[in-house]
Amino acid sequence: MIITNNEQILRTECEDVSLEEYVELKNILEKELSYANKLGRNGIGLAAPQIGIAKKIAIIRMPDIKIDLVNAKIVKKYDEFIFKDEGCLSFPNKLENTKRFKEVHISNNLVEPYNFIATDLLSIVCQHELDHLNSTLFFDHKVEKPKPIIFNIKIGPNDPCVCGSNKKFKKGCKR
Repeated sequence: MIITNNEQILRTECEDVSLEEYVELKNILEKELSYANKLGRNGIGLAAPQIGIAKKIAIIRMPDIKIDLVNAKIVKKYDEFIFKDEGCLSFPNKLENTKRFKEVHISNNLVEPYNFIATDLLSIVCQHELDHLNSTLFFDHKVEKPKPIIFNIKIGPNDPCVCGSNKKFKKGCKR
């Protein structure tokens, strides 16, 4: 069962996965991700700490992509940007804008692909799942949403138009 809203468990330090453990752990993760999706949770990745197993393994299951991250790490990152509304199966209904990278180079130490480059959505998912294996959560990368600027200025009909046309507001563009 996927652990929700328990930072202490989700921040547990993970140990490397042995080749003998790999298949069983992968099958457990696939079963849990499939079950979450049947419940309508719509996950595309799941890491072992999210189900209470402190091991460095995560899976990514997208329509055309099936990747297992085992004892993996990011070795290079390119093009930092703000990703809008990142979510997590362990924190239902919580979305955050996060700082992520558009491209990451990953070293996967136990299973193929051993070294690969992830871009776009796959890059975000890889970063998110690898964070779980390193005791980090998505809101640790949170970027504060900008607050709207509110002007409280009264403009009279005979004041200059704010558009800069030098006309009176009543004869200007009235924006």
